[in-house]
Amino acid sequence: MKTLVLDAFSGISGDMFLGAMFSLGLSRTDFEAELAKLHVSGFQLTVERTEHSSISGVDFDVVLADHQHKDNGVTEHGHHHGRNFQMIQNLLQKSVLKDTVKQRALKMFKEIAVAESHVHHKQLNEIHFHEVGALDSIVDLVGAAIAVDLLEVDQIVVNNLAEGTGTIKIAHGIVPVPVPAVMQMRLGTNIPVQQRFDVHTELVTPTGMAIVKCLADGYNVTDTLGILEKTGYGFGKRDTGSLNALRASLFNSKLSSQNVVQTQDHVQLLETNLDDITGEQLGDAISAVIELGAKDAWSEPIMMKKGRPAYKLCVLLASQQKEQVLEYLFSQTPAIGVRYQLIQREIMQRQIKTVATSFGKVQLKQLSYKGITKVSLEHDELLRLAAHWQRPVSKIEKKILAELQGKVN
Repeated sequence: MKTLVLDAFSGISGDMFLGAMFSLGLSRTDFEAELAKLHVSGFQLTVERTEHSSISGVDFDVVLADHQHKDNGVTEHGHHHGRNFQMIQNLLQKSVLKDTVKQRALKMFKEIAVAESHVHHKQLNEIHFHEVGALDSIVDLVGAAIAVDLLEVDQIVVNNLAEGTGTIKIAHGIVPVPVPAVMQMRLGTNIPVQQRFDVHTELVTPTGMAIVKCLADGYNVTDTLGILEKTGYGFGKRDTGSLNALRASLFNSKLSSQNVVQTQDHVQLLETNLDDITGEQLGDAISAVIELGAKDAWSEPIMMKKGRPAYKLCVLLASQQKEQVLEYLFSQTPAIGVRYQLIQREIMQRQIKTVATSFGKVQLKQLSYKGITKVSLEHDELLRLAAHWQRPVSKIEKKILAELQGKVN
């Protein structure tokens, strides 16, 4: 499971979020290819690697053609450069973006649209929203949904969400911080927001709050979320008197997609005997502990006292994951006791690579140990290719390995 942790110590906006995603390694080519599916023009993207406060990160911006104004609030119905929610909905539905991307984007657009309609006491079809319908907001919100999909994020956590104080000037005059739309979106939620009295401007934009409210699965989570694979910074545009950035960190609890550099480690082996569980339930339990971050899990048929057939469920994991897995076993399976021991093992170094093949880009594991090397392909990846190309898994695997032999060597 991949977890994206957003450390919003200086708030969040759409450009900060996307800057952080590019800092994590989001491909600009892939991003622009997906964004093109909207068939919207009149803008260019800037993705610039730079430094603020001696910290490296990415400045992301949407540059509009013909000097159009960017997110400035709400305009009355009929204004020439706004789009209302229905227009945005039609735009997304006509696109060939993935359904999951459409659903995430629509959820965020609707959240802002409803908030703005409450603030201005108008129906959605009576006003055009710059914050919803301006080109840069379309790119920010649809782009956020695309980025989450391309980075294959399973869940998002937002920590230390901060907001400034004072007032800010928008299209309709000077308003307090947080701006009315952001306050409206916070109604009925328990999203924790800490106010920074040293910052006298807006830190959380409506676009940023939509990302937080609609995409986040948790707030201020301190539990171990797996191995930290990447971290990066997306910079904001406002002068706050301190580092104005959103830090994003990508954690991975799934061993099969992690790079491994050591050849020895210590792991815990958990075992429990289960004599009142079905095969389907056992399979679910194995899948669940793997998702929790176990390095491996399997079952063995055993015979218990009084001749009762049963299974021994075995789980291999890092020591810090034991409590979480124990909690699952006791609460979600018939287990009433779990044995565990610390064991040492020898392992191959593993490097995850994405390579080009005649079937398209394929992710593989390159394994090595004291001069011994080999390559492993994920079965799920092979199943996907087999379904797409209508060919047997065995033939696709054989052809890919033959193609990769020279490249890997």
